[in-house]
Amino acid sequence: MANVNQTDSFLFININSSTFPLSYYDNQTDSHTSPSGDQTANNVQSLEFFERLTILITLIVSIIGLIGNVFTIIVLNRRSMRKWRSSMLLSALAVVDFLYLLIIFLAILDELTNKSIGLNRSLILCQSTVYITHVCSFLSAGFTLSFTLQRFVAVLFPLHANTIISSRSSIINILLLLFFGFSFYSFSFFVTNLSQGQCREDENYPALFPLLIVDTCLTFILPFICIVFCNCAIVYKLQQRKQCAGIFGKLL
Repeated sequence: MANVNQTDSFLFININSSTFPLSYYDNQTDSHTSPSGDQTANNVQSLEFFERLTILITLIVSIIGLIGNVFTIIVLNRRSMRKWRSSMLLSALAVVDFLYLLIIFLAILDELTNKSIGLNRSLILCQSTVYITHVCSFLSAGFTLSFTLQRFVAVLFPLHANTIISSRSSIINILLLLFFGFSFYSFSFFVTNLSQGQCREDENYPALFPLLIVDTCLTFILPFICIVFCNCAIVYKLQQRKQCAGIFGKLL
C-alpha cells in the first residue's frame, strides 16, 4: 500500500530548509587551498553528494509510491472489490498516502527547479502544505491501525465479525479520524512561517515541542505498539487453530 509515506511528516520541511544551499558548497570548495582546506573541501563535496543522493532516492521512491497508490485506488474501487468490507478503509488509506507523496514530490521538484513552483514564496501555500503533511501522516497511521484492528476482530471473534466490521463502521471510523486530524493539526497554521525564503515551523513557539511529542505518539509510537500487539495475537490465534485442527485430525 506504499507505506513508504510513513516517514517523518517533516520531510517536506527538511527538504526545503537545508542548512546550506548547494551554491554554498561550491563557494566553500573554491575558497580552500591549504592542505586542511583541501580536506574541508572534500568533506563539503561529500556532504553535497549525499544530499543530492538523498533527494534523488526520495524522488524515485515518491514517484513509485504515487503510481502504486493510483493503481490501488483503481483496483479497490472496482465493482467486485467494493463488496469487500475493508475496501473502503484501504481506499481511504491509498488516497491519503497519495496526497502525502504528492506533496513530497512537489517539494523536491520545487527544490530541483530553483523554487519555480513557489512553495516557499507564499505563506498560505507553505502553511497549507505543512498542514496537509501532518494530517496525512496521522490519517495514514490511523487507517493502517484500523485495518489491523479489523483483521484482529475477524480472527479472534469470527462470530461477531459481520456485526463489527461493516461499511457503516468503516465510514464512521474514517469520519472520526478525519475530524480529529483536521482539528488537532490546525496548530500548524500558527507555528509555520517563511524564514529566509524557507518554509519551516518556528522552533521559538513555546507549545511547538509538546505538540510535536503528541504528534510522534499519535503517528508512530501508539500505532506501532497496537499493530505489533494485534499481529502477535493474530499469529498466536492462528497457531492455536492449526494445533487444534491437527489434534482433531489425529483423533478422526
